Amino acid sequence: MSAVQIAMVLPGVLMILFVWGFFLVQGDNSREEALQARLAENRNLALIVSESLKQMTDRAGAVASLIGDGNETGADEPDRLLGLLAEDPVFNRLGIYDPNGRLVYATHPASARPDIGDWTRNLQPKLADSGFVPVLPPRYPANGETTSASAEPVWRLSFLIPVGFPANDRVARWILVELDVGYVAGLLQHVALGTGGFIQVLDANGDEWLRADSSGVVVGGPRINGASMMSDQRVSTGSTTLTLDGESYQYVHASRSNHGFTIGVAQPQKTILGPLERSRGWQLMVNSIITLLIAGSIVWLVRVLKQQQLALQASEQENQNLIERLAGEHARSSRAAAIDHLSGLYNRRQFLEVAGETLAAQRRARHMSALLFIDLDRFKSINDSLGHHVGDQLLQAVAGRIQRMLGERDVAARFGGDEFVILLTGNRSEAGIEQWASDLVQHLSSVYQLDGTELNNSPSVGIAISPRDGQSIDELIRSADAAMYSAKEAGRGQYRFFDQSLNLNKDVEEFHLEQAFAAALKNREFVLHYQPQVCLNTMRVTGYETLVRWQHPEFGLVYPDRFIPVAEKTGFVIPMGLEVIRLACAQLVQWRLDQVPVKTLAVNVSPIQLGRSEFCEQVRALVDEHCLEPGQLELEITETAILNDQAMANLHCLKEAGIRLSLDDFGTGYSGLAHLEAVPVDKLKIDRSLIASICNSHDDSPVVSSTIILAKRMKLQVVAEGVETPEQLVHLKVAGCDVAQGYHLGRPMPAGDVPEFIRNFHRLQESA
Repeated sequence: MSAVQIAMVLPGVLMILFVWGFFLVQGDNSREEALQARLAENRNLALIVSESLKQMTDRAGAVASLIGDGNETGADEPDRLLGLLAEDPVFNRLGIYDPNGRLVYATHPASARPDIGDWTRNLQPKLADSGFVPVLPPRYPANGETTSASAEPVWRLSFLIPVGFPANDRVARWILVELDVGYVAGLLQHVALGTGGFIQVLDANGDEWLRADSSGVVVGGPRINGASMMSDQRVSTGSTTLTLDGESYQYVHASRSNHGFTIGVAQPQKTILGPLERSRGWQLMVNSIITLLIAGSIVWLVRVLKQQQLALQASEQENQNLIERLAGEHARSSRAAAIDHLSGLYNRRQFLEVAGETLAAQRRARHMSALLFIDLDRFKSINDSLGHHVGDQLLQAVAGRIQRMLGERDVAARFGGDEFVILLTGNRSEAGIEQWASDLVQHLSSVYQLDGTELNNSPSVGIAISPRDGQSIDELIRSADAAMYSAKEAGRGQYRFFDQSLNLNKDVEEFHLEQAFAAALKNREFVLHYQPQVCLNTMRVTGYETLVRWQHPEFGLVYPDRFIPVAEKTGFVIPMGLEVIRLACAQLVQWRLDQVPVKTLAVNVSPIQLGRSEFCEQVRALVDEHCLEPGQLELEITETAILNDQAMANLHCLKEAGIRLSLDDFGTGYSGLAHLEAVPVDKLKIDRSLIASICNSHDDSPVVSSTIILAKRMKLQVVAEGVETPEQLVHLKVAGCDVAQGYHLGRPMPAGDVPEFIRNFHRLQESA
């Protein structure tokens, strides 16, 4: 086997070894990453559930504070207690006990505990540390014995609240509030714990009060012995690996020592690693196929290479002779192709090649370079009035003066017409470059003697510095060209350095987009994508928000952040906005014919469009033209629309027509909830920036919670934008939010993908 054949075989063998080595290493890394990722998710889940339970106990404490700290129960107090319980579905029962734990009053006497002395004696010494806060009492007696009654399943969580005089740790009463276990378990309905996963509520001794999974309360199950996880911290977390019934579990807990309870989240490792093992099986099959393909390719290449070597040896000598002949001809023609025949300087093509190499050498030497772009003032007038032969003589004279000023390694060229380019090299400073440019302008502005005629002319010069204004010759040329136009605007015989204010790239792109708007509307290049909106109560898709895209023939799919500002600045947003509403109405009609269950579509409306007096009638005409129910179309406005009188008139007109309205991006504009009374909107959409603030925290966002509560009192439906994690979904559902949308629930999609998304989404929710 020859060295070439060995060189062909060796990379293939190394590639096979790499593929299998990577497969083995990736497997171990992926397993550890999957466990760590799930550990972080379950820790956040434990913190969220513990915070929710803590908020429930705070509400129980509020109920206790309303009862008071007197020694006797008033005659009207039972009715007041029953009224408090009826207003809160979380609390089942409530009992009042004297300082020694004997029952004084109970809302359900038949099933009330007659004496809680064991609990009160256990909690009395801890009041000095924990304070007068609701506490989960021990599940089993202090002697550790488990009676048949205490071993039965618990359907209510009991929280004991001391009422009295915190200053001297004296208890006047004990209030026992019992929470509905079913309500607590219902919060976990949409938490994906997988097969065998569950959540525990433990007391301070590590004894279990409640165990639940995604389907509800779990009775029995493997016992976790000695899981005492309380600490001196107010909130603490921890994790471990347990073996329950011969199976390894990942166990994460969050403890609240002041309130006497711990939330534990247990999940079998096989459930966590199940998707990874399935993908490993596919990867094993793919690796086997790759190995066979590489081995087959090596064998085939070795055979082909052996045949080609014989053919190449025969033609090598013939090719060498041809190369030598072509090299001679190329050397002769290159000289003619590299020089501008009129000026004797490099032409454009040769300048780009030579200047590129020179600029690279300057960068390696860490020297500053400068590119000068020269345009002769009034050259066209001279050429037209005195003739082309005088114009040619002027170009030759200018080229001669430039050549006489060049340094040893400076490069100059005529780009065409009356444009010249110079690359200054060496170790010049910026001040030296400016002085050279000033001398050049003065030298080229001197009187010319052309064909017996004295001629005055001057140049406009733009200067770009490398590396500040560009790293390549093309970038320097564009920068110097922009600076040259700035010099022309300043008057004749001027030079200007480039600065960022002359960068026209953004203006050029905006110009191209602006010029293409009319054709885009005519050719129907605007398309809609649809993002689902999900009801948090039923977890069903209730509608979609339409998001416009531009299918540009040159730039591809253009997103709105690139063309909406241009459209608003140029006024094209008005016809484009009507086109978006028309597309939404047409899509609703098509889905109705295809029996796709989409009830409503929400369309964003620009404040400029909403401020037009004819806008309301145009929308109503489109709805009537497509035979839609007005409630099928929803228009989303921004808070700036509230400040425009014509926009407000249009909103009232649309509301009277039955078209639904929603206030978009709430929390980022100029208005607050107090202004909403004057705006006829049906929905309030909380901006994604507020939702993101609760992304990785176990504390509810107070701004979001307050906004939802106040919006509910104003009878507004609340929609949360930008929901990207399961934790955010749980927070919003607990806070009472109605609808959510975001990448966690579904990304924007073309209309053709909507039917399949609906089937998959609802099937996943039904199987959850």
